[in-house]
Parts: sequence; structure tokens; C-alpha cells
Amino acid sequence: MTARESKTATKETVKAQPTLMMAIGRQRVGKTTFLKVLTELTQQQGGHPEIWNTDSLNKSNTIASLGDYVLEPATVTAKGQAAWLEQRIEQLVQTQNDAILDIGGGWTAVHELVKASPLVAQLEELGINLVTVFMIGSEHADIDYLEDLQANRGFIPKNTVIVINEALLSGRVDASDEIRHILQYPAIEGALGRGAVYGVFPALDGIKRVSDRGQSFMDFAANRPANGFPTSSFFDRCRVSRWLRRDVPKFLAALGPDYLPRMPAGLPEVIGVGV
Repeated sequence: MTARESKTATKETVKAQPTLMMAIGRQRVGKTTFLKVLTELTQQQGGHPEIWNTDSLNKSNTIASLGDYVLEPATVTAKGQAAWLEQRIEQLVQTQNDAILDIGGGWTAVHELVKASPLVAQLEELGINLVTVFMIGSEHADIDYLEDLQANRGFIPKNTVIVINEALLSGRVDASDEIRHILQYPAIEGALGRGAVYGVFPALDGIKRVSDRGQSFMDFAANRPANGFPTSSFFDRCRVSRWLRRDVPKFLAALGPDYLPRMPAGLPEVIGVGV
């Protein structure tokens, strides 16, 4: 199944269930970048998800750079963070807030929860809509987490999204051929056969120049100063602005609101399609 088309309504029908969205994948596959820009656009569209960060290893490009509203556990151990996540999840039942979780790479708190309990069934029983994003590139090793969680741990969320990070494609062959090859991996075919969808997350030229400044993408595009850094390049700002206004909204529209946090104003408008 390919990524679903956006609903044509200008306003999203607000889902009754809170959504817990998390991205899984190896280190440096683009999970934090994806979640950061999703958070910014969700907030722009009137959403107020909680942001949870259990990625204790990522210091240079951390989701915590979004602001002091990002919630983090006091411990860095996987078991301690798993206990913290259990508490946060139970509170979602009370608050009915959405949440975006950056779990990090390697063996994480989420893996601890999956090992110890039937997490998917438990979240469904609690009335929480779990959206799981598997971030991958062109390397076969990128799907190790998907294979392990599906085959060995029975972790098969109903709302699963396979996100291919365009920035990690080799560029040596036609992108559509490379994407077609990636989608033929047995683990991915299995997920798609069970109802998962996929999308290609757009690359941004010069993204490191944004992350190095510890800024949000919108602050960078708006030319807001960053302490200790010179004024950003006009052309870099133009590229980030186009990415925020055209490329990422196109990607989100292809997924559709069922796979995203709630956005009361609807999905962000795609601006400058032909540019």
C-alpha cells in the first residue's frame, strides 16, 4: 500500500483519541530531524502535542532544542526511562494530549516496554492511537529494527509508517528505482502487506547548518539570531523556507491526518508547488 492521499477538507476532523507518535531506527537515520519539523508544523497548525525525549546520546541535534517545554526523564538507563514512559502514557489517558516521542537509537526504553509487555494491545486498551514511524535509508542495515521488532517481538502496530529518508539515498541511481528496491525488502513488504503506509521524507540541502546552530527550522528561516553564530546565509534561509512551506507539507499531505498528531487548523498548506 502506498502512502495515502490527504483528505480534501480544509479542516481536520479532530480525532477523539490521543496520538502517541514515535520514530524508530538506527542512529543518524534522521529521526530527530523528522520529529522536530513535524512538531514545528503541528504547532503552527494549532496542535499542542507533548514532546518527550529519551534520546540521551544525541546532544548536537536534540529535540530538546525546541524549548524548555520538552519533557525528559531524570535517568539515562533504558529501564528507568521505560518506567518514566509508563507514567507519561498513563497521564495521556487523563490529559488526552497527543505526544511526540524521540526514543533515540540502539536499545531504548521503548524496546524495554516491548520486551516486558504487549505494548500495542495495552495502548489500544487505554484508548491511545499509536503511530510508529520506521525511518530508513538505502542500507539493508536500516531495516534491522523493523525486522527484529516484527519477527522476534511481535511489535506490529496498526498505524505503521515506513519513512524513507531521501537524504540517505545514494544518488548514484534513479531515486524511484532505489525506492522501489527498498520497498522490496521482505520486512518492508510484510509491513506494507499488513496495512502499513510509506512516504519519502524530503532532503534539505545544508541541514547541518541549521542543526549546528541549535535552532528550530522556523527560527532559522525567519533569520532569528543564534548566540555565538554569524548571520545565516540568505540562500540557506530560502532553502529552509521552501522545505517548510512546500516539501515537508507535500510529504505530510501524502500520509494524511490519520498518521499524524492532531492539527486543528488542518494540514499545512503546500505553497509553491511549481517552484
